[in-house]
Formats: sequence, C-alpha cells, structure tokens
Amino acid sequence: MIVVYNADERFAEVFATSLVSLYENNRDIDELKVYLIEDHISAESKTKLLHLAEGYGRELVMLVMPDLNELAGVNVEIPQYNRMATCGRLFIASLLPQKVEKAIYLDCDTIILKSIKELWDIDISDYAVGMADCCQNSNLRTQLGLEKDGTYYNSGVMLVNLKRWRQMEAERKFLAFIQSQGGYIPFPDEGVLNAVFNGQILRIPLRFNALTMIYAFTYKQFCYAKGVKNFYTAEEVEAARRDPVLIHFVSNFYLPVRPWMQGCEHPYADRYLEYRKLTPWNSQKLWEDTRPMLNKVYTIFCHAVPKAVAVWTAHVLSLYVLPLKHRYKKMAYIRNMSKKGSSIHS
Repeated sequence: MIVVYNADERFAEVFATSLVSLYENNRDIDELKVYLIEDHISAESKTKLLHLAEGYGRELVMLVMPDLNELAGVNVEIPQYNRMATCGRLFIASLLPQKVEKAIYLDCDTIILKSIKELWDIDISDYAVGMADCCQNSNLRTQLGLEKDGTYYNSGVMLVNLKRWRQMEAERKFLAFIQSQGGYIPFPDEGVLNAVFNGQILRIPLRFNALTMIYAFTYKQFCYAKGVKNFYTAEEVEAARRDPVLIHFVSNFYLPVRPWMQGCEHPYADRYLEYRKLTPWNSQKLWEDTRPMLNKVYTIFCHAVPKAVAVWTAHVLSLYVLPLKHRYKKMAYIRNMSKKGSSIHS
C-alpha cells in the first residue's frame, strides 16, 4: 500500500501526528510505504520523522516539492488559510516511481482511526481519482468554469489512479488550467483537481473523510448553511459521524480552531492529542490562535446568537458574499500581476 502526504516545516509536527495514527491503526498491513512531498522541511525535523517511521518498522521516503510558480509560468495566489505545500499533491504522478499505479493521498490535518484497507480496495480503474463530496454550493464550480449542476469534491483524502493520471497527462493539464486562471484559484490544488477531473471523480463514502461540519451541525443545518442540494443522504452522513475511518480537521466557521491549537472544541481533539503524545513534538506547546481578528469576531458572533441565526448568516455569506469576494480578488490579483509584469519589461 502506498500513502502520500505533503507538508512544510510548520506542519511537520501535524504530519507526524497523522503518521502515528496511520501506523497505529494499520499494523495489519504488511507493506505500507509512505511518501512525503516536503516543502523546505528542516534537517532536524526530517531526522525526527525518519526515526519515527523506523520505530514502527516502516519506510518513509522524502520527495522535494516542485516549484509550482516556475512550472506554471505564473505566480500562483495562495490564500492565507492555505500553504504552497498543499499543491504538492498535483505532482504525485511524476514524483512517485512509474511502477506505482495507485496511491492514497492524505492531508496532514487528518487522523486515521481504523484500517484504510477498505479505502484502498475501492475499484477506481474507470476514474482518475476517488474523493469525498465537500458540501459546497455550485458557486465554486461556476468560478472554475464548470457547469452549475455537479459536485465539488474535497481533496484532503484521495484514492489516486496514477496510471490514468499519466495516460491523460494530468500534470500538463493542471498547469494549463492554472495558467488559464492567471494564477488565481479560490482553493488552489482542490480547485485544479475539480476542474481538470470534472466527470472523472468517483465519490467515496464520507466516513473516509469525516469533515468538521458534520460534528458542528445537524444534517439540515449544514446543507442549508452551504446551500447544497445534492449531498450524501442523512443516513450516510450519520454513518460517517458515528463510525469514521478518517477524521479531517478542516477549519469550519463554527469550529475553526484545530486540535494542535489552543482551545479546540472538536469532539475528536482528545484523540488527536493522544497520537500527538507519541511523536517527537509531544512536549511542544499547542499553537496560539493566530486567525485574523475579523475571523475571530465572526466565530464569537456565531456562538453568541441562536444557532439558526449563525446558520442563516453562513448561508448568505456562502451563496452571495464569498463568490463576489473571490471574483474581486481574482480580478485584483491578475491586474496586480499584469502591472508587475509591465514594470519588469519597461
């Protein structure tokens, strides 16, 4: 079994926690090889990670993150809530050995609670990738130039058909799409994957990517908050909530603080900290909440008002305000890049 992550120095300890959870709950898998696409991780952190893997009798292979800006020929805008390292997943097909035809990709902000053999055994021979529905409304798809009706997928957990990626020259198409957008994509790697693989994505069960929102709200509440109509059924969501295989600590406006930060209220935060204690970073202090003040005020507001009001506010922001924000930021970003290009050539 092949598992791939990406991380930079700041998230090395977060990756270590996910790695421990993977090793602890997949002892039944004889051959488990992990590749880490690393973006300037320090020599000290690399040594810690390699020793951690050796302690479990597992092989951890470090791969260097390519320069996305250089390959795309444009400066790629990375929002403040994201990191350039997250784009490493776009290069899995070329970074991994050609003989590897299938892999599981995991974000480092996940913990694995059970064996992932069931995920590995899903047949994706007719698809480019398997991903979970992200519970986003059609605005994200239309911003990517896709038809309104359809699903927007979360790239935090992927079952990757590397053979198909290579056959269709996926990486060339990724870079071409980034260029066509002038380097600005609301969710850089995720948006690219949704656009390029439109119609070639297998929807996997949500229990393999249990997102924070299913623990923050009822089924009706988060569907309304996001303005979605074609999500998993209530029964499928309840199955994921009750019996998850992977927990994905993606930030949510109601539960924005993640378990490596002070003050996390996620129901699986304690489980995360149990795995963190088994890493070389176990004595490090939890991070402070460094979110912008406006984000913090919004969270305080959502907890101060009745939950129905918080959900309605999120609905309005998701359907009307955020799409306008992304359109404006894209126009401003491309205009700014054009000015810089003109000044360089003048």
